[in-house]
Amino acid sequence: MKYLWKLFLIISLFSLTNSCTDDNTTDPAVDGFKGYIYHSSAYTYWEMYRINMNTQVNETLFTNVRYPEITAKGEILAVEDINPKRLILTDLTGANRKSVLEATSNLGPIHRREMIHPRISYNQKYIAYSGNNLTSGLTFVIDAITGELVATIGDFSVGEQYYRPSWAPDGSLYVNGLSNRNNGIYKISSDFKTIAKISKDLTNVEYPSVSPDGKSIAFIKDNQVWTMGIDGSNPEQLYVAGLQFYIPTWSPDSKYIASVSRGGGYQLVYIFDIKNNTYTELEKSGGISYIDQLCWVY
Repeated sequence: MKYLWKLFLIISLFSLTNSCTDDNTTDPAVDGFKGYIYHSSAYTYWEMYRINMNTQVNETLFTNVRYPEITAKGEILAVEDINPKRLILTDLTGANRKSVLEATSNLGPIHRREMIHPRISYNQKYIAYSGNNLTSGLTFVIDAITGELVATIGDFSVGEQYYRPSWAPDGSLYVNGLSNRNNGIYKISSDFKTIAKISKDLTNVEYPSVSPDGKSIAFIKDNQVWTMGIDGSNPEQLYVAGLQFYIPTWSPDSKYIASVSRGGGYQLVYIFDIKNNTYTELEKSGGISYIDQLCWVY
C-alpha cells in the first residue's frame, strides 16, 4: 500500500509539472471553442463560408450572398447579389431563399437604396441594417416579416450618420457615428426615439458589438480590439502587437470575442478570451472579408 501511495504521488507531481504554462503565454492552443463562425469571402465577397470551431475547417456554403446573420430558427439572413439586390432568409444550402426586402434605384425610398450589415433583434421582430455611407450613412429598422420600415436613425443633412447596428437583448441598438462627422458609439433606445453617445471621450471608434448577456460592448479603436461596459464605462484594450483588427463579434456565451486581423496582408480570425486575457489565432481561417461581418453561433 505504501508503494502504491508513493507511486500515486510521483505520477501526480509529474502531471502537475507538465500541465503548467508560462504566465506570459498569450497564444494558447486551440481548445474548448465550439459552434460556427459565419463569414464572407475576402476574395469573391459574394460567397458564404462558416468555420467549424472544433476543427477550424472552413466550409463553403453558397454564393451570391454576403453579410451573414443567423436567426433563432437557424436561417441565414444575408444580402443577395442579384438585380435588384435584396435581403433574404435562407437555409444552409442556399436553395430556399425568401425575400425580406428588395433594393430600388437611387430614386427610390432611401432605406431601399442600399442594405448592408443586417442584424436581427433578439425577439426576432426587427431587422436593422446600414445604408451606404456615401449616400445616407443611416441605420434603418424594418419589420422582420413584412419588410415595412419601422425607424430611420440619423439625419444625413446635419451630419448625424449612424451605421453598423448591433442589438442588445433588451431591444436597444448600438451604432457608431461616421469618423469625420459624429464619431463615437451611440445607444438607440428600444423604441428607436432617443440617441445617446456612450463612448465619452474615445475617438476613432467603430464596429460596436454588444455581448449576448447585454453587459459589455466590443469595438475597434485605432485598429485594436477594445471592450467597455454597456453604459460606456471602463474601456479597456486587448492588445496584439503588429496587427490591425476589424468586425468583432461575441461567442453566444459572452466569454470570447472573434475579430478579423489584417496584418501581413492575410486576413485571419483571432479569438480573445476575456477572462484570461489571452488570444488564439485560427491558422486555417484565412481569406475572410474584414469589411463585412461575422456571426458566431452554437
